[in-house]
Amino acid sequence: MRSEKRSDVIVIGGGPSGLRAAARLAAGGLDVRLFERKAAVGRDVLCTGIVGRDVFARFGLGTGPVLNEVGEARLVSPFGAVVAYAHPRPFACVVDRERFDAALAESAAAEGAALETGTRVETIEVEPGRVRLTVRRGDSGPVRHSAAVAVIATGVDGALQRQAGLGQPRDFLGGAQVELPARPGGTTSIFFGRGVAPGAFAWSVPAGERMRLGLLTKGEPRALLRKFLSAREAEAGPAAGDALVRTRPVAQGLVARTTADRVLSVGEAAGQVKTTTGGGISYGLLCADLAAETILACFRRASFGAADMAAYERRWRQAVEKEILVGYYARRMCSRLSDGRVEDLFRLARTDGIIPIIRETADFDWHSGLILALLERLSFMRYFRTVKDGIGRMGLS
Repeated sequence: MRSEKRSDVIVIGGGPSGLRAAARLAAGGLDVRLFERKAAVGRDVLCTGIVGRDVFARFGLGTGPVLNEVGEARLVSPFGAVVAYAHPRPFACVVDRERFDAALAESAAAEGAALETGTRVETIEVEPGRVRLTVRRGDSGPVRHSAAVAVIATGVDGALQRQAGLGQPRDFLGGAQVELPARPGGTTSIFFGRGVAPGAFAWSVPAGERMRLGLLTKGEPRALLRKFLSAREAEAGPAAGDALVRTRPVAQGLVARTTADRVLSVGEAAGQVKTTTGGGISYGLLCADLAAETILACFRRASFGAADMAAYERRWRQAVEKEILVGYYARRMCSRLSDGRVEDLFRLARTDGIIPIIRETADFDWHSGLILALLERLSFMRYFRTVKDGIGRMGLS
């Protein structure tokens, strides 16, 4: 074991939330070191890459990674009925995730954060006065690092959260996706049905010269995606059969504890994921800012105990807990609908004023307002009245 290296803050994980936290902390004058196990940030990321259009202005991000904007979508029922939705203006952007993450890494490095890729953190121990980590780069021997504070941004890998005494995601959907050459005239499409993606939905998203086809499900994602591609051979094209299917779990629901002495978690590691869609970029960036603000305040006080760090948990829960819970319970309850009941909803959408509600209340990253408005409109149906009442009993309406 080589001699110990010391930093003010160590960030573990080089996804958007970890990179954003590192940039904000370094900008605040701290000595920050980030470890990312992949050889390059943003490489081989399984992500649809759709982010709300206002994310760029809100977080001061450049639009260079944007491949195309999204202003309309097709919703496809279990039996092939289509509801087309066109928003008054583009509401989201499809990004190149490798370039998106690389831009965040460049910002962190420009602020003075030290980024080490191809490096994995094997252990984390909270001791009086410091956090100690065992780090290994490639095939080299282990190295000790220590810091006043550690930020865990490792996604769904919960090993370090367990070691640090933090909670971790316990409910997951399975995600699968392929990238194929784009077909002419492609429109973002969402597909529903128990035979397509039980428990969630599937998608086809144009992404520049490529298109991304994938799904979230409670079933077996790889097999279901192969079936989905086979059923849409005309859209997917001849390359679909040989396309590399990549899969990963996607966290769902709240994490019990995201702070402890000298440690906090952020992003998917903290369950900060849109439970309606599985997207985590916008919530991860927002909560990374809250984490950085809390840590900077701890350094000003030179106090890093559990009570000091808990300010972060209070703030992020105030910001996104309602969104996470409303989306989680609404998605779970709606996943119990039969295909016939879903088909009924598509018929209603064409005749019953649902589209105007979507146009008036929809926000790409903030879904609770739309969900509650739709439940109010659909509460004449017994099932949706039950969903609405259940959410109301949780104090979230």
